[in-house]
Formats: sequence, C-alpha cells, structure tokens
Amino acid sequence: MAYNTITAAPQAGDFTPLAEHLEQTPSTFFGASKPVLHLHCPKAKVAISRAHLAAQPDFAALQGSSAVGGSEDDGALVEICDVDVWASSSHLTLFATPHARGLHILYPTITIHARQGPAVLLELNLSDANTADEDLEFLQLRIVPSAVAPDSDAEPVQALYDAISACQELHPDPNPSDDGEGAVFDETAPGATGWITSENMAEFMDAEGNLRFPEGATVVGGEDDLDGAVQVASLGAGAGRRRGVDEVDAGDAAAGDEGKWQRTG
Repeated sequence: MAYNTITAAPQAGDFTPLAEHLEQTPSTFFGASKPVLHLHCPKAKVAISRAHLAAQPDFAALQGSSAVGGSEDDGALVEICDVDVWASSSHLTLFATPHARGLHILYPTITIHARQGPAVLLELNLSDANTADEDLEFLQLRIVPSAVAPDSDAEPVQALYDAISACQELHPDPNPSDDGEGAVFDETAPGATGWITSENMAEFMDAEGNLRFPEGATVVGGEDDLDGAVQVASLGAGAGRRRGVDEVDAGDAAAGDEGKWQRTG
C-alpha cells in the first residue's frame, strides 16, 4: 500500500525534533521510539488533478468528500486548503484539519519529487510490488507551503523539498533490481577486474601477513615488486613451466622458419 489513512491529527509531541535528535548519541537515538520530525508545514495547499481525485477517494476525503465527479477538464487542478504537512523519518503526512482526514505516505512510493515554482511536485506509485510495468498507477500532487516549523533560513518550498529529500534517503529501495537485468558492472570495485590493489590486498594475505596468490595466478612486475599492481589471471595448462633447449629446438623445427623469429639470444 502506498499510504495509510488516519483520522487523528498529528501533534508535535508525537515526534522527536530534528535538532534534539542530532544532539543525541548513537546509543540513544537508534532506540528512539518517536519518529524524527524534519519539518512541519501548517496550512499548506495541496493541488491534485480532478481525474486523480475522482479515482482516489482517500485523497478526495482531504477536501471533505469521498469522491469528485468528472468533467470535461479532468486535468484541471483541484486545490485543497488548510492541509498540515509533516515530513518525519517515518512518513510524509498530509492532514486536512477541517475534515479530520489524513494520509501517511510511505517514502519508497514517492517516485519523483521536485521543485515546481512555489510548490513541491510529488509523483506517487500507488501500485503494489507485483504489478506489471504497463499496469502501474501513479498520482501527482503539488504541495504549496505557506510557512514551516521549525523556522528555516530557506524559503518554505526549498525547506520542504530538502526535508523530503533527507527523509527519502532514510528509506532506500530494498530491492533496486530483482533480476539483475540492466545492472552496470563497476570496474572500479576492488578486485572486480582481477587486480589486487591496496584496497583488497587483505583478501590475499595469510594469517601471518604474508602475500599469497591463488593457484594459476601471475604477478605483473615480479613478486618482489609489490608496490605495483598485481593481476590475477588463469594462464592455462603449462603456464610458468620452463622449457628445455631440446624442447625449444624441436618446437622450432616443427614450426619451420615461421617460428624462428620468436627466439632471441
């Protein structure tokens, strides 16, 4: 579910102020029972298209009705006034005080948020995780804050945008890619391309701190040159074995004149 409906107005005492939270030590704030309040915007305006309100009665309830009738201009925005916006670490809460109706919006469902003039534009994914891409349902709304609490040096719209951004970072997508398709290989990751560097050197050390190499590995620059890069590669059968003079001469005789240029000295 993208959101939960509520009928009780949030109160400042329901949250831990961000300033107070930042003053706490890690051992105390990890066990905090109250969500951290990043920003409160009282008496904000929320604008939603008539078509979206007609399809979403829970959002229509913010303006005191269970549904909004369609019209020739379904794209027209319907403005809902006196909406308190609470950006906390747990939810983005919209509560219409005159109608005692509100919504707890889950941050992972916010697919887009951006500044748009005096408003913060939000796009919500209303579909569940098992919905096919072509059947996903989205809703767009615009929040126009008139003031913010606690007081901020930034203008209200920027303060609200920043608060939502900070809270979204607290709720990363737990499954950014279920099947791994489209994943980009990071060649800079330690050991990703077979190179041993200072960052992944510990993976190639034994308990006494001696450098050890996997079977079939080759050292670029020699084992004594540990300041250089070391590349791990499988060289195949016979790699690293010295050939005798008789074996070399026999190989050259079999290759004919074409193989002689490979020998030096």
